[in-house]
Amino acid sequence: MLSKVQQSFMFLAGLVLFTYCNTPNQQVETLKIATSANMQFVMRDLIHSFEQESGIASEIIVGSSGKLSAQIINGAPYDVFVSADMIYPQALKKENMNASDVILYSVGKLVVWSKERRFQFEEIDDKLITKIAIANPKTAPYGKAALEAIQHSFNDSLQNKLVFGESISQVNQFILADQVDLGFSSIFIVNAPSNKNLGYWSEVPEHLYEPIAQGMISIKGKHEKEAQQLLDFIMSNKGQAILKSYH
Repeated sequence: MLSKVQQSFMFLAGLVLFTYCNTPNQQVETLKIATSANMQFVMRDLIHSFEQESGIASEIIVGSSGKLSAQIINGAPYDVFVSADMIYPQALKKENMNASDVILYSVGKLVVWSKERRFQFEEIDDKLITKIAIANPKTAPYGKAALEAIQHSFNDSLQNKLVFGESISQVNQFILADQVDLGFSSIFIVNAPSNKNLGYWSEVPEHLYEPIAQGMISIKGKHEKEAQQLLDFIMSNKGQAILKSYH
């Protein structure tokens, strides 16, 4: 016969098990959002608003679109991929990476950014400018656009001045640390509240580079439903208003 202590222990154990089994799951595990470097600041605002509205926690992983895409191909457990172009998410869809349809969520703008003074794009061939930072054009869409604009206007005459960063994040570091005279960045970066008083910028004429159409996808899996909720939120009036505030 069980002692009173044993009976009490079994009662408590049963109560804990009952409570665990009957408590609804109020929140999924954290969504992992692979985010192109140009979108890191605006995505923080989008995620903050999304979490308040849905109760779904999210984590942002920042990198160049090309590197993030390669990580997804190699099995990285991302739930959403927010790219700086349409090419990488479309390639994932084509490769049957169990991805949703690609959604065009914004069109980016290329800017020239300098810590010391404002440069117009037409002035970047000035002899006093010796170092110009751009993101790796092989993996970063904004680096590709920057190289297009430079070659369109100056051919290869600025080639020896170019300093390549792994992504726009590294380009921004070069600029703000005065390691270069200027660099090519994204309007989503320079219009971030934390960056508005850091240096000077001007837009690159849009006819000098292919439009930077930016796409996103969800990766189907155990968080498929919640990932789709995030995509829907970004495309909602509220989400698009946040995006436009950086544009």
